[in-house]
Amino acid sequence: MYRISVTSLEAFRRFRDKHSIWDTEERLLNVLAGIKEPNAYAAIGSCFHKIVETGKATYVGRGIFEQEQEGAIVRFNSKAVENAIFYRNKFPDAQHEVHGGKDYHSSHFDIHVHGYADLKYAKVIRDIKTKYSTPHTEDYTKSCQWTFYLDIFDCSIFYFDLFQFEGYKRNMLTDVTSTGFILYEPIECIRTDLSEKYNQGIVEDFCKYIHTNNLYHLLKTKEELYQL
Repeated sequence: MYRISVTSLEAFRRFRDKHSIWDTEERLLNVLAGIKEPNAYAAIGSCFHKIVETGKATYVGRGIFEQEQEGAIVRFNSKAVENAIFYRNKFPDAQHEVHGGKDYHSSHFDIHVHGYADLKYAKVIRDIKTKYSTPHTEDYTKSCQWTFYLDIFDCSIFYFDLFQFEGYKRNMLTDVTSTGFILYEPIECIRTDLSEKYNQGIVEDFCKYIHTNNLYHLLKTKEELYQL
C-alpha cells in the first residue's frame, strides 16, 4: 500500500484549491519528491518545537540560548525560551511527537495517511506554528491538517497554537535573538460529522491526480514506513 503524509496532502489541497499564488504545481511536486531547500524558517520552527518537547535549551550567556536540530543551530532570546517552556508546562500530561496513521480507500488505489501530532492528550491535538509575519486565521481553519489528525488519532478538538517572531528579517537567518515574541489565541477546530466526508474527498482527488498524471514513482509505501 502507498502512503502519504498529512503535510503532503495539505500541499495538494492548497494546490487544488488555488489557495495562494505560491501554491503551484511545481511546489507540490517538490513536496511529493521530498525536495527541500535549506530554510531558516523551518530550522527555527524545528528548534522551537524541540524546546517544547524537551523543556531544554543551552544557555550561552547574555540572555541568549541555542538549540540544535539536524545540524542547524538557532539562537533564541530568553523570552522565546521562557514561553516555549511555559507552553510545555501548561500540558503536563501531553504526549509529544506522537505518530499515527490510517488507511483510506479511493476508486484508484488505497493509501495510508500518516502524521506526527506535536501534542496529544485526552481527545485533544495541539499543533505548534512558528510565524514570521501576522498570521491569517483562514490559513488554518481551511487546512486539512486538523481534519485528518482528528480522524487519524480519533480525537475531538484540534488547536493551532501560533507564535510569532516579531520583526524577523531574512538576513537574520537562524538568529532570532533581536526579535519580539507574540503569542496568539489558539485557533480551535472541532470535529464534525462532515469531517470524514471532507477527508475522503481529498483522498479521492489526490489519488486521481496521482493516477491521471502517472506520478506513482513519487509515492513511498506504508510497509517501508513501519519497517524503520
